[in-house]
Formats: sequence, C-alpha cells, structure tokens
Amino acid sequence: MTTLVIDAGQSIVGIYEVERGEYVPYRGHDMAVAIGRIQTADEVVTYNGELYDFEQLGRLAGMEGDLPIRGKHIDMQRMCWAPIFGSSLSRTYLRHFAECPAFPFGQIESRSDDYEDSNQRDVYMTWKLWELWREGKLNLVGDNYLYH
Repeated sequence: MTTLVIDAGQSIVGIYEVERGEYVPYRGHDMAVAIGRIQTADEVVTYNGELYDFEQLGRLAGMEGDLPIRGKHIDMQRMCWAPIFGSSLSRTYLRHFAECPAFPFGQIESRSDDYEDSNQRDVYMTWKLWELWREGKLNLVGDNYLYH
C-alpha cells in the first residue's frame, strides 16, 4: 500500500510517502515524476484537494480539469469540516496542535526559497491531521470524520 500526502502549488508539488517516512519536493521537469506517483498511489491525502490540488495537478500535467488517480482520495478539509466549507489548513491544524515546526521534515539542501518551506509545512500539517483522523481523534464541527 502506498499512501501519499501531497500539496500542489503553482510551481511545486510536495509529496510525503507515509510508508517510507520521506518528503520530496518536485519542481520543473520533476513534476512529471510527482504526477506519475500521485496517479498510481493507493491512497492520496490532501487538504482542499477537491477544490484546488487535483485541478492544479491536472493543469501541471497539461490537461483540462482534475488529475485522474487510480487510488482513494481523502480530502482532510472535507473530513474535518463537511458539510460546511471549513477553515484554512493552518487554523484547522492549530485546533489540534500547539504549532507546526519551521522545518518539519528537516531543511532541504536544494531549497531555493521560502515557497518550498511553506509546501513542506502544508504537507506536514495535512499528514498530522490525517493521522488524527485515522485514530478517530479529530475534534471539529464536520461530520465526515466519523466515517473512517
């Protein structure tokens, strides 16, 4: 089983592979590798992926609409907040944790700007919310988190 926690930006796709405990940022030509990994994963976890990430990934792949995937998609925004729209990832994360580390997966040598730091933090926060959801410990107003 391959579970990927992802965050897609305008010029970066960050992927944390749960089973390997490894975060990798993809940029430029490496985006094709990221898209291939996402399309073939057994489970893909996002925060607001239904409204942003999959459309952005489709655009990065040169297609109209959402990127199709083979596996199951879990959108933590929907899990935490449905049936209402919900809140930002940062505010949702802070409802459960004191703070997010500056470099949760460690500083990356290839890092060229703060955009990669932000991506790393978003992937980390999504992963930690997913872990709580899997343990049945989310404490938010939505009702979808009960159905895991």
